[in-house]
Amino acid sequence: WIAPNKIPAWLHRITLSGDSRLRYQANLFADTNFPQFPDVNAIIQAGGSPRNNFPLLNSTINRYMLRYRARLGVEAKITDAVKVGLRLASGDDAGPVSTNETLGEFFRKDAIYTDRAYVELSPIEQVKLTGGRMPNPFYSTDMVWDADINPEGVAAALSYQFGEDALNARLFATGGWFPLQERELDPYDRNLIAGQAGFEFEPVEKLKVKAAGAYYNFRNVQGIRNAPDGSRLNDFTAPLFLSQGNSLFDLRTDGVTSLPGLASKFELVTGIGSISYTGFGDIGVKLTGEYVQNIGFDRAEIAARRVGEPASVPPENYGYQIRLDVGHDKVARLGDWQLGVGYKRVGTQRGLDIFTDSHFALGGTDVKGYLIEAQLGVFTNTAIGVNWYSTKSINRAPFDVDVLQINLTSGF
Repeated sequence: WIAPNKIPAWLHRITLSGDSRLRYQANLFADTNFPQFPDVNAIIQAGGSPRNNFPLLNSTINRYMLRYRARLGVEAKITDAVKVGLRLASGDDAGPVSTNETLGEFFRKDAIYTDRAYVELSPIEQVKLTGGRMPNPFYSTDMVWDADINPEGVAAALSYQFGEDALNARLFATGGWFPLQERELDPYDRNLIAGQAGFEFEPVEKLKVKAAGAYYNFRNVQGIRNAPDGSRLNDFTAPLFLSQGNSLFDLRTDGVTSLPGLASKFELVTGIGSISYTGFGDIGVKLTGEYVQNIGFDRAEIAARRVGEPASVPPENYGYQIRLDVGHDKVARLGDWQLGVGYKRVGTQRGLDIFTDSHFALGGTDVKGYLIEAQLGVFTNTAIGVNWYSTKSINRAPFDVDVLQINLTSGF
């Protein structure tokens, strides 16, 4: 079925990629942190908790970990218009924002998850249609989407290039529908409807400007309190999982147990832009900013849902990030380097806390602080890196944490 010394033609249509990363991580908590934050995700996973005996989040004991990430992907170009992709990845759990596996379980074997599985159609050069579990189709920073997010659903992307001899400009637009939770007995499934439009151009040689606005509507994610008789018919409106920061209220009314639900709507508008310059040989400079506001936020509605409960932190419905990156476009050779510094403020209701950057304040919202990330190539496609994230809580009780990461990464 194959001629001697000849590679089958179909192999030329398949691309393999992968990477492996070894990481030392230290989570360093301030001595002044509040020691009794409820671990709301643990409560969710347990299906509720006694009100006087809820699990606590670690906010006081420093943690030192050795972790790894492994990913293996394949893309197959079926025709010029059809491509399929599959990627497997490691991870402590099936959550959406991390592929890190923490070592230290008496050598028990680790799980592998489907990180991507999608079909992409390009009937013409300017149109791309994608369905499945796909790479993030939106131009964004980690203010809304952690870098490891691979949304599930369908998306359409349009692009129009013009002015190649002058501005080298491009207009682009992306829209999609993404199921968040399908529930058999509920006519109001949770889903995300999203759209984005933007442009990029080069006003002068080697200077590129890119900007976009986006709309993200997370539908039906609010919880519904159970009836006063103590029934649990509305327990299904609790989220599948939580992080930290979003305003919550108790779905239960039995006076004995507690189950958190989301108190706010999440209807986000974002503006993002960047200016990059590549006129220093192999070295580039890029300044990026993003602003996010939750226009679905209603302070009175949140207060009404929390009637009879202890006062919550003042909700804040916006967030922003400013970041400067300097260095090579990719760290692919010995001596290549990258350095990034930035500042972020992530308000309480700025967006769903489960999808934010999992490194900054260990994930969640209601935090602010700065970050430093650096990489240096030590071999071909192999780099060492150091990341530092220093954060403080904004409105809630003190929760200050510094995160140090030292990485060794290699890929193909």
